[in-house]
Amino acid sequence: MHTPQRLQPSASALQALSLPYTQRMRAATRLVGSLHNLQQQGSQVVHRIVGDAVFSEWDHYPDNDVRDDARASQYYFHAHASKKRPFKEHGHFHIFVHPDALGLTRKNPKYAPAPAHIVAVSMDAQGLPIGFFTTNRWVTKGPWLDYAACEKGLSAFAIGSRRGDPNVNVFLRSLLTLYHGHILLLLQQRDAVMQRLCAQRDRRSVFADASIEALCYLPIDLLDDIAGLEGAA
Repeated sequence: MHTPQRLQPSASALQALSLPYTQRMRAATRLVGSLHNLQQQGSQVVHRIVGDAVFSEWDHYPDNDVRDDARASQYYFHAHASKKRPFKEHGHFHIFVHPDALGLTRKNPKYAPAPAHIVAVSMDAQGLPIGFFTTNRWVTKGPWLDYAACEKGLSAFAIGSRRGDPNVNVFLRSLLTLYHGHILLLLQQRDAVMQRLCAQRDRRSVFADASIEALCYLPIDLLDDIAGLEGAA
């Protein structure tokens, strides 16, 4: 079983890839606002996405995912079996884009049913994000995007339709903006891990290897990171 590589980015590496300070501050403000709105309603992100359903491992929440065709974006929340989780979490969001609609890849009927995975967001039981990770191709299937396409997909992701909960939609978009640089570094690490795994094996066999699931992982501390951002003003 492949152990996900834990990423510890340097401040200089993050600075080079992060979005401008004002953009990150606006994202942090929107994110905190979405959490506050949910709290005022007696809820939080995980509770809101699961709703009144009985939470079951592997099931998608909601059943048919949240998808905005106009923005070529999609996500769902779920959890793996507790013994198969490579790190501690309650569950995670899978973040997708539809690359053909965004012009990132040529249309291919083979992959039409499946969007491309960008990153997964680990969540704790209190409804707060605790990390990001990348997965092997077999986990979500669909086309495998290179770093440049993932960068464009990350920037394009947004849910503006009436599907899903608006506070959860704002939370996810704001989170991806706030941690834009972190996620790009994680995607670079994903490619480095994959290159190493493919050094002595056919790439297709690595993509299909069920023992290689999460490729790399980046833990975060949302409250500390927002406080640090505010302190840098």
